[in-house]
Amino acid sequence: MTVRKKDVKMSELGFFMNRQKEKIYSMTSVNRGKFILISNVQHVQCIPYLDNQSEKDMVTEKRYLECIRNVDFDKSNMSQLFKYMGYDLKGGNHIKNSTKEEIKDFLKTKLTEIDNDSSSQYDSLVILFLSGKILCEAAKIYDKNGDILRRREILDIIEECKHFKGKPKVIFVQSFSFIEETEPMDSMDPLDSIANDFITNCEPNTDDLFVVSSYPRIGKVPWIIGENMIGSYFIQALVHVFKNSAYKKSFMELLKEANICLGQAMIPKLTDDGKNSGTVEKRPVAQIVLLEYSEDKELYFFPGLDIKALVYKGVEPVDLHAMSGRPVCVPTD
Repeated sequence: MTVRKKDVKMSELGFFMNRQKEKIYSMTSVNRGKFILISNVQHVQCIPYLDNQSEKDMVTEKRYLECIRNVDFDKSNMSQLFKYMGYDLKGGNHIKNSTKEEIKDFLKTKLTEIDNDSSSQYDSLVILFLSGKILCEAAKIYDKNGDILRRREILDIIEECKHFKGKPKVIFVQSFSFIEETEPMDSMDPLDSIANDFITNCEPNTDDLFVVSSYPRIGKVPWIIGENMIGSYFIQALVHVFKNSAYKKSFMELLKEANICLGQAMIPKLTDDGKNSGTVEKRPVAQIVLLEYSEDKELYFFPGLDIKALVYKGVEPVDLHAMSGRPVCVPTD
């Protein structure tokens, strides 16, 4: 089931007021941000459709179709999640089956439109990249031809957008292979404290950039294993944690909680011949990695609160604490 409006817990005004003691990003606009989705998982030319397909090719094709089904669910869930968290998802903010140059041109066009629109009032930017090929590396962005789109090229385009200067810019990257087994990151002990924390593969930046992805910890990642289960562990962990806890936790706290979920997933225990044994076991399935992050301010999403409408009126002061405990507004469908 995809995310519904009632699934996303709303922040309370008292929580917002208490956060003013911290150094936080301003997330007070009705439009918390712009959400952009870039998907290159439906390109089929990499699958060899031949009359004399080998057994390996047939397995790859089956895996490819499974990937499309799972990715469609991830796309829908993330889109609905951020819609109900106050993000703008207007038509035209989704591109798929594109080359590297088409992706870069698309981003440049969208961000230039925001810069040139004097009515734009976005507090943040969120971009979701979904991409895959027959065999890919975790946390990489691929175009429709399976070529890597360097992260630095994307970040350079984003940094040129004046509207998001000094504002949080979050990029989620999900990549996956069309083969049945993927290479786990390593064989760390799941009880190891390092294994249960997310990875930071960089020094903190001062550009308010956050790039989040995941590394596999078992061979069958990223798709959730189980009967009637769909979606990827990484995306569904994010969705689960954000809809239940974004109202009271910072972005970094949310990532830590999602990482704990990924480190303690309940999955079907398989027999030696790969069949479901009918029992489950707790296993680490993936580990969140921060490819870019900033420490200058804390990011809170404050879903459901129309802060400016209440706090920044040119009228008599509002008794904010007396209003604590009530969601101010609820996003519409």
